[in-house]
Amino acid sequence: MYEENNVLTIKTVQIQPIRNMITAIKDILTDATITFTKDGMKIINFDKTHTILVNVILNSHKFEQYTCDPDKIIVCANTLHLFKVISTMSNDDTLSMYIDKADYHDGIVSHLGLQYDNGDIKQCYSQKLRLIEPDMEELIVPDVEYSTVINLPTSDFQKIIRDLNGVSDRVEIKSVGNDLIFSCDGNFASSRIFRSESDGNMEFIQKSDASVIIQGEFSLKSLSHFIKCTPLCSHLEMYLGNDLPLIVKYDVASLGEIKLCLAPLPPS
Repeated sequence: MYEENNVLTIKTVQIQPIRNMITAIKDILTDATITFTKDGMKIINFDKTHTILVNVILNSHKFEQYTCDPDKIIVCANTLHLFKVISTMSNDDTLSMYIDKADYHDGIVSHLGLQYDNGDIKQCYSQKLRLIEPDMEELIVPDVEYSTVINLPTSDFQKIIRDLNGVSDRVEIKSVGNDLIFSCDGNFASSRIFRSESDGNMEFIQKSDASVIIQGEFSLKSLSHFIKCTPLCSHLEMYLGNDLPLIVKYDVASLGEIKLCLAPLPPS
């Protein structure tokens, strides 16, 4: 890789968060549209069923190096193929993502370059991922105000979803006063999990009037994909509102965030 030959060069030593993020989204999205601007990179895509929206924002100033010559570059990659090339990285590597001028023609990009440099063993490992023609029409995520925002340990949320997934295929998430309630009914059992506010374990960042019940029913299969983001950070933020999608936000280390939005199920 010769940087003077690139229209895009990004470098980071935060290997594990990038790998964990790609691992999580590969089971949700078949293809990922990635938009690079001078402010950073973002992924905004629906899954095939249009019930899950993935919204990733990574900030340019959080990378060790970030240079994007055009105002905007849009590429599209098969997520399984991207996972396969990303998973070859070692935690001791420095990751460089780049687009060579030779692979950039009138705004269309044929290949995304990935280079892993390891100074300890004096190794440079480079790959070029073949890209798919992207949909140039960008998705715009509307700014919706949620009445309830909850901070919860990611490991606790992971266990709750795993436990309930063994009982049913849908879960009701309800906010009542200072309590958060997960409940489900299956063929052989019903389960209820009550969580109350406590320091370091659960906190209402924002909540509606105590007399107002906020609730929604959601697919546990879909939420099982969400919890693959657990290694990214220690705490998550959950956005809950009546008749609104559930949003679960994870930090991608210090680089940015991933928001996973899930449409509510119709009443059973």
